[in-house]
Amino acid sequence: QDIVIFGTTGSGKSSLINILLASEEAPASNDAMGCTATNNGYLFSIDERKYRIWDTPGLNEGSEGLVPAKVALRNLKSFVKELVRDKNRVPLFILCIEGSLDVKAQLRHYNTVKFTIGAAPFAIVVTGMDRCSSRPWSEWWGEHWEVLQSFGVASVNHACVCTLLDGD
Repeated sequence: QDIVIFGTTGSGKSSLINILLASEEAPASNDAMGCTATNNGYLFSIDERKYRIWDTPGLNEGSEGLVPAKVALRNLKSFVKELVRDKNRVPLFILCIEGSLDVKAQLRHYNTVKFTIGAAPFAIVVTGMDRCSSRPWSEWWGEHWEVLQSFGVASVNHACVCTLLDGD
């Protein structure tokens, strides 16, 4: 099964992938500039079931960024169309958002690709919970309920996580 992680630059996409892989295969950075230039697939298994998790370029870099925002969005839509076209593969799409940043701005990126995703499974992972004022973390979703509801994602599966690895 394919799992596509998408979101803004710095939202923790690569770090989330490294947590799932239990290694640092996906280049990650704390810089404002992205470090993922293309869609990169990584294989991993859970209970003998194989998955390919896709790291994608950030959707909000300016024209001077590694992948300009318009190019990243166009490439993501094209990649999504390719995956959902194959009826034998049902990809899971995960929007990665940084919990301490403007949620509405990050959800706008979902809005631009939701019609391309269509009925495919979709979830949200909220990262950076170590930097959020929400305590306990389970309160974050409720605190942002109105914004989430305005984008039609208040009832999707979600997780609030910290993507720091040991030693970070």
